Amino acid sequence: MGAEKKWLFTLFSVVFLSVFLLLLLYSLSAFTSKPFPSPIRHGPHHPPAFAYYITGGCGDGDRIFRLLLAVYHPRNRYLLHLGAEATEAERLSLLSRLKTVPAVNAFGNVDVLGKVDRLSDNGASKTASTLHAVSILLKLGRSWNWFIELSALDYPLITQDALSLLSFLRLWLENLSHVFASVNRSINFIDHTSDLSWKDWWTDPCSEWGDVNVVKGGPQAKKLDETVTNFLDDLSSKTNQCK
Repeated sequence: MGAEKKWLFTLFSVVFLSVFLLLLLYSLSAFTSKPFPSPIRHGPHHPPAFAYYITGGCGDGDRIFRLLLAVYHPRNRYLLHLGAEATEAERLSLLSRLKTVPAVNAFGNVDVLGKVDRLSDNGASKTASTLHAVSILLKLGRSWNWFIELSALDYPLITQDALSLLSFLRLWLENLSHVFASVNRSINFIDHTSDLSWKDWWTDPCSEWGDVNVVKGGPQAKKLDETVTNFLDDLSSKTNQCK
């Protein structure tokens, strides 16, 4: 009788564990099958989308990856370019790191340039590589409205002490998508600079002072400077009170 009870106990234990494992696997598959159920909608009645061209050279794979994560959004399109001076191992490492990001895998909006050129910041080669990137991004998809080129050196290295100020500025300033939502998407910055209120932030030194070395801020830049100064003064006074 004791052996029979022991056998039944073992049987029920195995059945219980099997059912538990099946339910666990089912719940995990249901959770991972639809990680991003919301569709991405594009058009004039939706927020604008950006095409990012992020470049870097030898040893810049980590910076490019961190910069991508800093500016990533499912609505945008990204083209990463590690120059010819980078090794093939660096390119493979970048590709493997991209596969670890669930959003990148789900939306498929990040591509790495396979046929690479040697990057240069001067001359016609710089313009040629940028135009080549634009043509590739247009072939990948035409749902984006604005093109932004970034370098691996643009990745912000922020200290912990600067986070409070940057958080304040991020709340005070309008974000990029909101700013461009009010701009006509059929115009360009070359022929329509007067329509984009660019003089609110800076003025052309050549046309107003005749000296290319003189740069003066516009009304909005001065307003930002005053706001930051007042914020820092207030922060300093509160710090002194705590001592």
